[in-house]
Amino acid sequence: MKKLNPKGLKVLKTLHLIFAMIWTCGAIAMVLITFLTDTKSADELYMKNIILLAIDNWLIITGAMTSLAIGIIYGIFTNWRFFKHRWIIVKWIITVVEILFGTFAYHPWLTENLDIIGRLGEAALENEDYLFNLKMMEISGFFQAGLLLFLIVISVFKPWKPKKNNDKN
Repeated sequence: MKKLNPKGLKVLKTLHLIFAMIWTCGAIAMVLITFLTDTKSADELYMKNIILLAIDNWLIITGAMTSLAIGIIYGIFTNWRFFKHRWIIVKWIITVVEILFGTFAYHPWLTENLDIIGRLGEAALENEDYLFNLKMMEISGFFQAGLLLFLIVISVFKPWKPKKNNDKN
């Protein structure tokens, strides 16, 4: 398979950095909004969750899916390939797990909470389902943001490389 030339590789790397940054900043923003905002009414509670949903839909999903697509392009059209280094394998595993978890756990908790707030208003704060979803969102959101920061660290330091590595990538 034909590999990208140096200019193409720089464009790909730039795009990867931009979309990874969008994903990571979105996750950090969601954690900050979750923990640092104090809602005083049902309208404020609903708006807080609408903002979280907007960040999830526009920053998290866009950043995650584009980063995944760019990772696939990296694997096909560069010397990095998919499983050349252990740190790349770790990135793949974390990326896929984060996307699946966000799709099948975090996003449904968030949308269910919006529904509960819409039906119950401020009484949602006493609803068991709402409180469970909120606790899971707090714990998992913090953990997911941390994992994204970890991905940045391993992308920079490239740990677990074999001692004899002839590639200078």
